[in-house]
Amino acid sequence: MNKKCNVGGQAVIEGVMMRGEKGIATAVRTSNGNIEVSIDNNTPLNKKNKLFSLPIIRGFISLLDSLIVGIKNLNYSASFFEDGNEEPDAVDKFLNKIFKDKTDDVLIGFTLFISLCFSILLFFIAPTFIAQGFKRIGANNITLNIVEGLLRVGIFLAYILFISKMNEINRLFQYHGAEHKTIFCYENGEELNVENVKKYSRLHPRCGTNFIFLVMVISILFFSFISWNSFLYRICFRIILLPLVAGITYEIIRWLGKNDNKLTEIIAYPGLKLQELTTKEPEDDQIEVAITALKNAEGIKPKKKTIGELLSFSNKILKENNIESYVLDSQLLLGKILERDRLYLITNREEYVDLYKEEQFKKLVEKRKNKMPTKYILGESEFMGINFFVKEGVLIPRPDTEILVEKVLEITDKEKLKNICDLCCGSGAIGLSLAYLREYLVVTCVDIEDIPEEVTKENIKRLNLDSRAKFIHSNLFDNIIKENLKYEIIVSNPPYIRSDVIPTLMDDVKNYEPNIALDGGEDGLYFYKQIINESKKVLLKQGYLLFEIGYDQGNEVQDLMISAGYSEVRVLKDLAGLDRIVIGKNMAI
Repeated sequence: MNKKCNVGGQAVIEGVMMRGEKGIATAVRTSNGNIEVSIDNNTPLNKKNKLFSLPIIRGFISLLDSLIVGIKNLNYSASFFEDGNEEPDAVDKFLNKIFKDKTDDVLIGFTLFISLCFSILLFFIAPTFIAQGFKRIGANNITLNIVEGLLRVGIFLAYILFISKMNEINRLFQYHGAEHKTIFCYENGEELNVENVKKYSRLHPRCGTNFIFLVMVISILFFSFISWNSFLYRICFRIILLPLVAGITYEIIRWLGKNDNKLTEIIAYPGLKLQELTTKEPEDDQIEVAITALKNAEGIKPKKKTIGELLSFSNKILKENNIESYVLDSQLLLGKILERDRLYLITNREEYVDLYKEEQFKKLVEKRKNKMPTKYILGESEFMGINFFVKEGVLIPRPDTEILVEKVLEITDKEKLKNICDLCCGSGAIGLSLAYLREYLVVTCVDIEDIPEEVTKENIKRLNLDSRAKFIHSNLFDNIIKENLKYEIIVSNPPYIRSDVIPTLMDDVKNYEPNIALDGGEDGLYFYKQIINESKKVLLKQGYLLFEIGYDQGNEVQDLMISAGYSEVRVLKDLAGLDRIVIGKNMAI
């Protein structure tokens, strides 16, 4: 059975207002990503006087209260997106001088008055004025009432459709959807979290949209009994009887919220369909805002979870999404948030985690659930025992590539070569590992993309290699040749996957790692051919050219190097016994 409650809400600018047992809570997502909450514990108008709580009367009083609270909270949410450095204009100074600390209340009252006037003009006066024209052609009262009602509904629908085209209003409608889904989840007694809330409908029978639509319907029925003596007569009656119509509608909305049967479904159906216009499916971070508002409005104190509980939560999510390394990934992600190693997490499973850190951890879990590589999420990857900064836009260094680094170290140690070019460097892992592990090596890292440049320069800085490593932005050797630079060793891990194979790669790779660092053309050999043909222009005599290759490319790359005049060309295998490196020596004069 559903857990019925009296929680209500409203979307505001980048946020949600909720009214609950403990007061009115407005949660707003600010421009820096934080959620700011304002709580108002003032007694609602319909509880300040027994008369205001009587049926029918309480409906109109609640409507007034909702309008006042709504405008107040819209102003609150808007305040986060105002320019705090902007000087008050002449009008602001004038109002502050006259009303002083009551200026906000006066502005709210004025805004409420203008809003009511606009609503009366658009939805009361305009339809009646237009329908009045039909009276001149002999239409009877029944026809006039039908025309007036259709015009009112039509104007309302046109208004909703018009404002929904605005980006800001579309965002507001998303928060409206988040408000409804969150209330539904709470009414059904489920734990308030994003995954649970997402399951529920964004269409709710106790919505303000339903209220407005039912006001129109009841008005049509109610005013069918009022004659069309004159335009002014009819408008005055509408305004005078508006509290009664609002009160009756309020009681119907309450009844719809407390009952679930065929009759309530029929009555609520048009308003629910209308909500398809006034609500949109929210994003996860918008749902988080709505949950925060509801919890504060209801006085729900979040319970801290332990390290063990958070790891279990993450393990379950990642395992369900076919992440094979779910246990390790969970530990690494939580370790990043808590700034602790895996051993600490394993031996301190009963330690409680701050709620803010819990939310940050859940965001990382969501990224991994969507198959983002863990090392991108962590922002670092270990290679040759060194922690490298990585981000989307550079290839994540692989353990298999360490064989290539070890081979270069073997050559430099034996032949005392020191000037090295790391071509297609990505994060700079190959070249900077060499410079980090051997103090006599000088390395130039080369790449054509901006992100590799950013990442490589950051790694140079982190590893304190400024004096022996640099980055050159270049399309392969173009700028190297222009600067007439020469090297004793060129090492490269170029893109070597065939174009038709890339769509078959794991989601972690094809959806996140840069395609430009993977795609080696139709045969996977495009970059090997380019590099081999141009390498003689920058490689010194007796210098070495070394490549990482795909497991099935050894013979082809070896033949390319031999054809280009390289000697002592050989293919080396990795620890798994697969072809991994091709090495050759430049004997040209």
